[in-house]
Amino acid sequence: MSQSPTNQPLTPLDIGHHTFPGRPGGYDRASVRTFLGQVADQLEALLHERQDLRARVAELERELDERRACEDEIRRAVVAAERIGHDLRENATRQCELMLAEAQTRREGLEQDAQVRLTELEAAHQARMHELEAAFRGRFADLERDHHQLTLERDRAHAQRTVYLERAYAERHADLSARLSAVRTEYSQFVSQYRALVQSFAELSARHLPAGEDLPLPAAIPAETVVLAAPVTEGEPGSPAPAEPALTRGEGQPFA
Repeated sequence: MSQSPTNQPLTPLDIGHHTFPGRPGGYDRASVRTFLGQVADQLEALLHERQDLRARVAELERELDERRACEDEIRRAVVAAERIGHDLRENATRQCELMLAEAQTRREGLEQDAQVRLTELEAAHQARMHELEAAFRGRFADLERDHHQLTLERDRAHAQRTVYLERAYAERHADLSARLSAVRTEYSQFVSQYRALVQSFAELSARHLPAGEDLPLPAAIPAETVVLAAPVTEGEPGSPAPAEPALTRGEGQPFA
């Protein structure tokens, strides 16, 4: 009967082929074999399970190492992210400060430019106002001068027209007065001649006609047979000229 060393680990094969020395009145060999077979099977199962567990432990350790490596990577990434975030915050703060300073500087520049532009516009406006005021005053003076000139020309033309009309009226009045005087003189001569002629006719009739036969003498010239114009009086310049004297004859009267 073979014996295995005491410190050497047993294997299912060792358990299955292990023999015990025989003694009188010992154990039943078949029962011992059967039990050893069961023990060997269970030991083999345990060995397989231990191998599986070791493989699982190795796999878990490998996963743990990977997870630890990933954790380290994550920790480093977190640290890097924190450092980057801190840098970004600082950069953003500096950038904001720079932008604010630049905006402040630009605002001040714009305000200065606007003030300068406003001053220039006010100066240009004042200059334009002075220019327009001067142009208005010049134009107003020109218009006043033109108006005064037109007024003088109108007054001069009116005076010339008045003088012309007065002269024409005076000439016409003198002419009509002269013609009226001539007509009156002619009428006086005609009346004198007519009266002398009537008187001569009466004398001749008294001499040559028989007594008791009186011929009717021609009637005297009625006043309505001669219509003379009214005396010319001074009137307004431009008024219509007086009509010329007209001589008319009555029915059956001679006309001179």
